[in-house]
Amino acid sequence: MKKTTAILSFTLLAALVLCAPSGQQPSDSGKLLSIGPTCLWAASPPAPQEKKPQWKSRDEYDAYQAIVGEQDPNKKIQLAQAFLEKFKDSDFKDLAYLEVLGAYLRLGDGIKAVEAGQKALEANPDNLDAHTRVAYLFPFAFRLDDPDLAAKLSRAESDAKRGLEVLQKAQKPENVTEDQFNQRFKASRAVFNSLLGFVGLQRKDYAGAVTSLKAAAEDNPSYSYGFYWLGLSYLNLTPRDYDNAVWNMARAISLAKAARDPNADPWEKYLRQTYIGYHGNDEGLADIVTQTASSSTPPEGFKVGPMEVPKETGNKSIDAFNQTFFQLKFGGERAQKLWDGLKGEPFGVGGYVENVEKGTEPGVYVVRIDVLEQSRSAEGMCDIELRDSTQPNVKNLSKGDAVHFKGSISAYTATPNLVITLDSATINDDEIPEQPKVAPKPKPKPRPRATTPARRPTRKPPG
Repeated sequence: MKKTTAILSFTLLAALVLCAPSGQQPSDSGKLLSIGPTCLWAASPPAPQEKKPQWKSRDEYDAYQAIVGEQDPNKKIQLAQAFLEKFKDSDFKDLAYLEVLGAYLRLGDGIKAVEAGQKALEANPDNLDAHTRVAYLFPFAFRLDDPDLAAKLSRAESDAKRGLEVLQKAQKPENVTEDQFNQRFKASRAVFNSLLGFVGLQRKDYAGAVTSLKAAAEDNPSYSYGFYWLGLSYLNLTPRDYDNAVWNMARAISLAKAARDPNADPWEKYLRQTYIGYHGNDEGLADIVTQTASSSTPPEGFKVGPMEVPKETGNKSIDAFNQTFFQLKFGGERAQKLWDGLKGEPFGVGGYVENVEKGTEPGVYVVRIDVLEQSRSAEGMCDIELRDSTQPNVKNLSKGDAVHFKGSISAYTATPNLVITLDSATINDDEIPEQPKVAPKPKPKPRPRATTPARRPTRKPPG
């Protein structure tokens, strides 16, 4: 195993500084929907090392150059596989695997790209380019339903920590300035800390995630995903830190909008629900997003005002919901004590259907109900989730239908807004339609009136 002193690669790190991510979001199949491999993953030459890698034959050199020169990603992968099989003791195995990584990126397969990068690290654990590329790419090839989830998170954490160690040994090349070196050094360090924060977030180690992601944000204040993960981490702390959560998610949104990243819209929807759930309405949110465009950190004394303890409205359902559950949204010891007393208790009020979805089993449905006015007025929000309803006709309910329900309190989520889950829940039978509503047929468009074409003037024959 080669022991080397790393030289910081400027081809890759300059790209990480200069090229904004363009919506790298994994699909259900684990394929990247959008990434710019020619920008982010430009090939870099072998770095000078204490013991320089050597070509063992002209045949080995020519085979490697064929991989580098091949433009078709599928053919590049085939050439690399043939090279790795034929030259098992090559000093350039890690670079061949990085060519495979780039090819899989062009094919949109992030999972296989990460695997190729990890094989490069197995061949050369001190390859800084491989560490940086794998650390940057891992969150976008990550799947929550992966059967090897825990093992892959452990591997990612180990690789990120090793990457930081290798980075600390990086030497400044003679042809770059100290300022350029420091800029690239920080960019790479931000990539590793972002990955450590992402791993912490997935493990629900929110305090650890905040520490790593704050460090990443200081090194790279332009990485939208890092700010979004940081906002989520603050949101899930105990107790929740809504001020920093809102600011960092807003910062992520402003950066994503500037980069025309398609994630800006779903992020903004989630933040709006979080903000309304805590503040009571969306007043002031647009101004916060605007503020974050010019600052990565909140101004001194920045606060998101919490919703006042709701006063009685005279509406029995709204008042019962608020009096029973309001304090849960703030988290902490007080919320936990309240929840310990609520779980398993019966609850029932009236509300309006937000939507009905099929459950995981045949004939089972999930019915979401709006109780509070802010949920009725915001698309996609709800206050109550009736899980695993077996009433056969609930599928006939439509958005906005008034219903009364009851069930056993079983779970809740406080983010992005407070939602209470009821098990063994039922809706009053006389409020459930026996048949689905039939949408009214659109009125036929009136036929255009027939018009008599204008007569063309008759030309007189000559003479």
